[in-house]
Amino acid sequence: MVRGDGILLADKPSGPTSFAVVQRVRRALLSARRQEGHYAEGHGRQRYRCGHAGSLDPLASGLLLLLCGGGTRLSPFLMGLDKAYRCEFRFGVGTDSHDAEGAEVARVVVSFAPEELRRRLADFTGDLAQVPPAYSAIKRDGQRLYALARRGAALPVLAPRAIRVSRFELLEARWGGEAPPDAPAAADGRIYDAAFLVECSSGTYVRALARDLARSLGCEAHVRSLRRERIGPFVVTDAVPAARLDDGAALTAAMCPLGAALPHLPALTVTALEAAALRRGEQPAAGWLRRLDRPLATPAGEEVFLQARDANGGLVAVLRIPAAGGLPRSAAVFPEPGREEPPCT
Repeated sequence: MVRGDGILLADKPSGPTSFAVVQRVRRALLSARRQEGHYAEGHGRQRYRCGHAGSLDPLASGLLLLLCGGGTRLSPFLMGLDKAYRCEFRFGVGTDSHDAEGAEVARVVVSFAPEELRRRLADFTGDLAQVPPAYSAIKRDGQRLYALARRGAALPVLAPRAIRVSRFELLEARWGGEAPPDAPAAADGRIYDAAFLVECSSGTYVRALARDLARSLGCEAHVRSLRRERIGPFVVTDAVPAARLDDGAALTAAMCPLGAALPHLPALTVTALEAAALRRGEQPAAGWLRRLDRPLATPAGEEVFLQARDANGGLVAVLRIPAAGGLPRSAAVFPEPGREEPPCT
C-alpha cells in the first residue's frame, strides 16, 4: 500500500478527547496527501480514514495508537494488547468519576501510612474481578454510561469484569503535606498523594483501581494524573509529540507501515504465488506454519493470530487459528503494496 496506510504512535496531551486527537491527525494527513497528489482533481469531497486502537480519557496523556488508511483493518489485532501506565492517586478525596475532572463527593480521614498502602497492592495484583466506573465509555441501550451519568440519569448496576494486573508498584508517596489554597484535600486539610506504575490487561480501569484500593483501606481516592507509556510492544518514547500532531509531513514520516505494524504476532514469509492466492481468497496451507519466525504459542481456549508477509516485508494477510484448534484461516487480507484503494467520498 502507498504511504499513508499503517499505524501511527501519537503522544496525546492531557485535555482533548481521543476522538479530537484522531480528527486533528486525520486533517493533517489528508492535507499532506492532497499536496502529494494522491487525489485527482474533481474527485469530489475527499476523506481519509483514521481511527484509534483504544481511547484515553480526556484527563490522560500518553500513547494513543492511531490506525490510518488501510491500517484501520488492523483494529481487531491491536485492541486487546496489554497496557502500562504511570499514575497519581490522591487519597482522602472521592469524586463521582474517580478522577480529577469529577465533582467532589467525599472528604475522609487518611489513617494509613505509605508502607501499609504498599503492602495492600498485592491484593490488587493478578487475576481480578473489577466493576467498571459509572463514568465510562461502556454502552447501555446504545448510550455511553458517562453521557447518562452527566445527565443525572439512573445508572445500571454493572457486573464485574475479569482483568489482570501484572504489576502495581508504588513509586513515590507525598504524605500529609499542607494543601495549597482551594486544592482538594483530605478531611484534615492535608494532601496524601501517591504515584504508581501499573501494567495491566486491556479493559482495566485505573480509576477503578484507585477507587477499590482506597476503599479496601477505609478511604476514598481519585486519579490526579494518568499517562499511558506502553501498548503491547509500542512505547510512548517512539510517539510523535503532541506539538507535532498538526505536521502532516512529520506524521507521514513517522507512520509505521502495515508490514511492520504487528511485531507482536508471529510472522511467515510467503512466496509471490502464495501471496496472490491469499489475496484471491484462498486459505493457507497447514504446512506453512513450519516457516514461522518464532514458536507459535497456543494457549488453551484462545484463538491465535499470525501474519503473512511477502518477500519485501509487505503485509499480505492476518491468519487465525480458532480457539478449538485446527487449520489456519484468513482473518484479514490486504491489497498488494503500491495498489491504493479508491478514496472514501
